[in-house]
Amino acid sequence: MLISVGGAPAPLLFSLQRGTPAHVWYFCSPDSREIADEIHRQLDWHPDRDFIEAQQFEELGPCYRALRDSLPSLLRKWRVDPKDVLVDYTGGTKTMSAALVLAGSELFGQFAYIGGNQRGKGGLGITLNGQERALYQANPWSELAIREIERACDLWNSGLFEGSARVLRESAPRVPRRHAFETVAKWADSLAARHRLDFKRALILLGEIDKALPALYDGREDFGLKQWTRAMLQLCVACTAGKPSQIVIRELLDNSLRTAAQGRYDDACARLYRAMEMQGQVWLEESTHGAFVLGRKEPDHPLPSPLAHWPACHPSESGEVVLSLELLFQALALLDHPYGSKVTQDIALGLKSRWRGATSKRNHSILAHGIQPLGPDGFDQMKTLASEFLGFDLSREANPIPPLDARWLL
Repeated sequence: MLISVGGAPAPLLFSLQRGTPAHVWYFCSPDSREIADEIHRQLDWHPDRDFIEAQQFEELGPCYRALRDSLPSLLRKWRVDPKDVLVDYTGGTKTMSAALVLAGSELFGQFAYIGGNQRGKGGLGITLNGQERALYQANPWSELAIREIERACDLWNSGLFEGSARVLRESAPRVPRRHAFETVAKWADSLAARHRLDFKRALILLGEIDKALPALYDGREDFGLKQWTRAMLQLCVACTAGKPSQIVIRELLDNSLRTAAQGRYDDACARLYRAMEMQGQVWLEESTHGAFVLGRKEPDHPLPSPLAHWPACHPSESGEVVLSLELLFQALALLDHPYGSKVTQDIALGLKSRWRGATSKRNHSILAHGIQPLGPDGFDQMKTLASEFLGFDLSREANPIPPLDARWLL
């Protein structure tokens, strides 16, 4: 028990005798230290004890600081789990009680106050001896997890889904809606998997969530969580089909926008570059009726006549034909593809080529073949290129991740 000590020992003795703690930590002032000693001598069992002494016991900051400085070391010293601590804020100055609740609410979940049916001074004074009544209460911060929900929302909405999941999972044992916290934590894990392009892992987690939701929100409003889960399930199914598609390309583009919003511009550019390349690969596969898959010539598939004698389609020493980003669009131009022609015409401008200016900057970045980071300007240059030359809508995400709704947890 962590207990604040003032000039009235009877309520504190009553509280200790009801709780019979194995350890007592007295929060006292220099003047009330003797009262704490006297209370301890009257106990008919022998708990371990320690003292937290507030020199400036009428000032909130120093009282709070004394507690915050002492409590972690006391927990370690006595090997006490915070969940096993009862905080009694009955005694001490009003400032000491306020500081005790403030500091205690950050660590502990159980609180006590000793009131009574009869008080002196016409009901306005201290509880009369023998009339004590214990009021046990949960920490409202823990029970409602207000700060934890705010932290989880902030992390989630910043794209830091692993951190959000950790906060929710750590909070779950202390709240009434434990399974809701655990389920939304798993949702955050699935978003983390999706964001790192691990769609198979995301699919497994979403399947588990989808099964849990009907029982979890039986008769309760889910505020769109079931709908979001089903939509993301469908998206991840499409992204695990094992072949490039417009859905996968769009997910790469959305991922690039989210990554740039985190300030990770080189990572964002890598995703955007791959989406541009995959788009060219998809168009070439369609235009050659499957002769190329992912930019690689398929054996025993005849080439369209415009490509049959094109030098880039001659097999290498390994017998393969693999086309890079530029060659993909040059091949498309030979097949009269409009986007291929647009890219190829720009490349033909040489030093004035906007396409080569942007892609060269990316190729010489620190995550490609150089040492300089791209920064926001480099990403914006690539984004403008992808929008103008390939028709991508990069003004917003097509399949955005919803913000964490605190109502899912309550």
